[in-house]
Amino acid sequence: MFKALRTIPVIFDIIRDMEEICPNAWLINFTNPVGIVSEAVMRYTSWQRYVGLCNCPISMRFGIARWMGVDPARVRMELSGLNHHFFVTDVFIDGKSCFDEVLDRYCELPVEELGTMKNIMAIPWSSALVRGLRAVPVSYLNYYFSTREELAQLMADYRTHGVRAEVVKQVEAELFELYRDPELHEKPKRLEERGGAHYSDAACSLIDSIVNDRGDIQYVDVRNGGAVSSLPAESAIECAAMITADGPKPLAVGELSPAINGSIQTIKSFERLVAEAAVTGNRDLLVAALVANPLCDSDAVAYDVIDELLDAHLAYLPQFFGCEHERR
Repeated sequence: MFKALRTIPVIFDIIRDMEEICPNAWLINFTNPVGIVSEAVMRYTSWQRYVGLCNCPISMRFGIARWMGVDPARVRMELSGLNHHFFVTDVFIDGKSCFDEVLDRYCELPVEELGTMKNIMAIPWSSALVRGLRAVPVSYLNYYFSTREELAQLMADYRTHGVRAEVVKQVEAELFELYRDPELHEKPKRLEERGGAHYSDAACSLIDSIVNDRGDIQYVDVRNGGAVSSLPAESAIECAAMITADGPKPLAVGELSPAINGSIQTIKSFERLVAEAAVTGNRDLLVAALVANPLCDSDAVAYDVIDELLDAHLAYLPQFFGCEHERR
């Protein structure tokens, strides 16, 4: 949440610069939380040449190709949902749907072989859940579907290594020291501890397809525009899209199934409230957003957390300290 509050004004500044300096350029945004940042861009700016990008979909595509024993180039996924909160709801190999086979394979494999993001614990989901959803969830859904287990692992990691942010800061400091060496010609092993695998592949492919009007299918964060009929047209979604010189064209998903609709709607409400709060400086919206998130189980806790974090970020969030919505 607070990463979004600090990032959104910076992205808006970049957009204002682009409007003046390079109005025909594309803004390709990796900055997390991509979903909330994209929601703010879609709703509170008129900038159209924007694409959000995450490495989760491309990582899942590589994973599915590995499970199925095929080249990733032969695999296309249907995504339903949001950044860090999507479900693979169909898989095509050579243009033919093979989702039943993918679900069977997913349920057969040990969790270690399924793959997960660097900062997410590998927790096995029951085959009943996966078949009930009729979808393969992105591993970030561990936070919602295996909350107790994920929290236990995070606390164990904290006691051993400290919070993830401190670990990342240390890794980055060591990487930048390595990068000072002009003779370094290979990817440092330490980089694997940072996370973000396949970002370079996703970015270069996206840029290439826009510049060369390739019309291939990639996985991006864009304006919904009716592709997911269960969500507002102006909202940001993460989806499969055809990439053209005019930008991404989302592939239609239609109505979300009841099995996945509820959690997606809940997180979209959270994203919208945080985006609005970032723009308006309304502290009350932050409390409402945090209470709306399933990871928060108390209004009182949400109020105290928001209060403490606003204090910690005072120098960077002046919009929250005006007279109308001043802390009480």
